[in-house]
Amino acid sequence: MRTLSMPLPIASIIVGATLAFAGAASAADTHVIGVQGLAWTYKDKKSTASTPLAVDDLKVGDIVEVQIPSGPVHHGFVTIKRTDGGPPAEDKSPVLACDDTTAKPNAALRELDCNGTTSKFGVGFTGSLRLEVTDKFKDPVDFFCVVHKGLMPGVLKLAP
Repeated sequence: MRTLSMPLPIASIIVGATLAFAGAASAADTHVIGVQGLAWTYKDKKSTASTPLAVDDLKVGDIVEVQIPSGPVHHGFVTIKRTDGGPPAEDKSPVLACDDTTAKPNAALRELDCNGTTSKFGVGFTGSLRLEVTDKFKDPVDFFCVVHKGLMPGVLKLAP
C-alpha cells in the first residue's frame, strides 16, 4: 500500500483551496445587450432616446456581449463622451479594440475574439461583439449606436 507524502488534512485543504480559486476564476457573467427596432435591450429593460439603457450589474471579468441581428436596419456599438450642453461624441478611449495599434493601459473594456479579424467596435456590424470588463473599469461608460446615435443611448456601470 502506498503512503501519502503529506497528511490527509493538509491535502484536503490544498484541494479545497484549489477548487475555490477555480470557482472564483470562472465566476464571470455574460451580459447580453440586444436590439429591438431602434432600442437597446437588456434583461427586461429597453432604451429610449431620453432614457439610456442601463447595464448596471457588471463586475470585473464579466463579458458584455452586444448582439446585432441581420436585417434591414443596421446598428453598431461605440463608447461616447457626454459634454455639458453639447451632443455626445464618440470616444473610443475606454476600449482596447482588436484594431488598436497603441497601448491603452487604462482601458475599461477589452474586445475579445480578435483572432486576426477586424474590430467590430465603433462600426456597423451584424453578429456579436464581446467586451471584457477590465480591472481599470471604475466610472460609468456611456455608449450609443454608431448609426442611430442619440436615439439609442446606453450606459455600462459596475454593480454597487
